[in-house]
Amino acid sequence: MNVKPLLRRTYHTILQSRRRILAPRFVERHRGWLRGAALLALLACATAGARARQPAKNFAFVGPQYIMTAEVAGPHEFILNFVNLSEYVIVVQPGEFIYQGASGQFYIGQVFDQQTKGTRGDTYRYSASILLTSLTFKGLNILGAFHELDQIMELSVRIGAKRFYFAPLEKSQFDQVVAKIENLDLESSDMPAAMRAANLTEMGRIKSTDGTSEWDKDWQGLLMPEGLNPPRIIERPEIQPTDEARRANTYGAVKMSAIVTRDGTVENLTVVKGLGRGLDQRALDVVKNNYVFLPATKNGEVVETNIKFDVVFPPPKK
Repeated sequence: MNVKPLLRRTYHTILQSRRRILAPRFVERHRGWLRGAALLALLACATAGARARQPAKNFAFVGPQYIMTAEVAGPHEFILNFVNLSEYVIVVQPGEFIYQGASGQFYIGQVFDQQTKGTRGDTYRYSASILLTSLTFKGLNILGAFHELDQIMELSVRIGAKRFYFAPLEKSQFDQVVAKIENLDLESSDMPAAMRAANLTEMGRIKSTDGTSEWDKDWQGLLMPEGLNPPRIIERPEIQPTDEARRANTYGAVKMSAIVTRDGTVENLTVVKGLGRGLDQRALDVVKNNYVFLPATKNGEVVETNIKFDVVFPPPKK
């Protein structure tokens, strides 16, 4: 049994779903013929020097226990693939995915775009933990309040007491690694030999916890003290003031609060402190219809929680 046919079946399952889910990278490449001509045209126009200057959006880690790939899939999304070569069951959580932008700011994953069932049998849109048994793989879409996606300095995933740093790859290198992973035989009794047969070589690096607060340093300010990964707003379009507010030169922030449900919808949306002149109602309407929220997570579960935020009406440009 190798990775390739299994991933093809996963891809066909995704195609049959009505939900918008991006295919795992391992199988999406097989549909590349549909856009191959356009891609070749673009590559033909690019020089080798220009390609070298392109920031990495594809990353991979290959080791004796885990193989992982990550690639930017959209403004708020990564495609992650995990292959567990170890003898153990591992738990993967979105908040353990982290990268650093050129500004020095760190960004972490919020939720997996994968349905999960609650204790009462209710189905929810997102999940916050995935169990991966020995010698299996999983393709995931991870969502978050991501920025600086064209300037990723380093990217890693924390599993247990180790942090796995991915190697940045150019697109052609990434495709080559993916092709090798697809040929990996997960039924082999000698996994090192299977990796050699697939021509897979180790890449990336590992850092183990030193037992100090340094281990959690990069997550500081992103998680609450009690371990809550708070809800995030990932889309907040620019909002225009009312004519009445323009005439009165009224601007500033409308302070709001709401409950973000496990599905990312908003309930009990209220104005805590308003500006009047029609701005409060406009803020309510825009948040209800145009803002996109991701729910909070804690201890591997998606949770419902409160959020407080501002809707800003900036002063007129001079």
